[in-house]
Amino acid sequence: MLAHGMARRCGEDTVGRLLRDVAQSDGLGTLPAFAPARLATTTQFFMDLVFKPMIMRALFGEKLKALRAEIGPHVARSVAFFLAACRHGGVG
Repeated sequence: MLAHGMARRCGEDTVGRLLRDVAQSDGLGTLPAFAPARLATTTQFFMDLVFKPMIMRALFGEKLKALRAEIGPHVARSVAFFLAACRHGGVG
């Protein structure tokens, strides 16, 4: 279980740094969701919305070919929704 926790934290740290870097370069850094005190929560919401649904479907045995075909549309929808929530104060 220790290795699982370390891997998860490493992934969260990496995604958090990427979100922070993108927000700073894209002007999103002024949004409250990307403030240093909120970045961990914002990262968790991002991962829950973008990554985890597809990972869970794969773990529960859905065909990888079908999942691969859905990744692009899923990411586009999820990221658009996530950014809209961030712009409207939805990540607190």
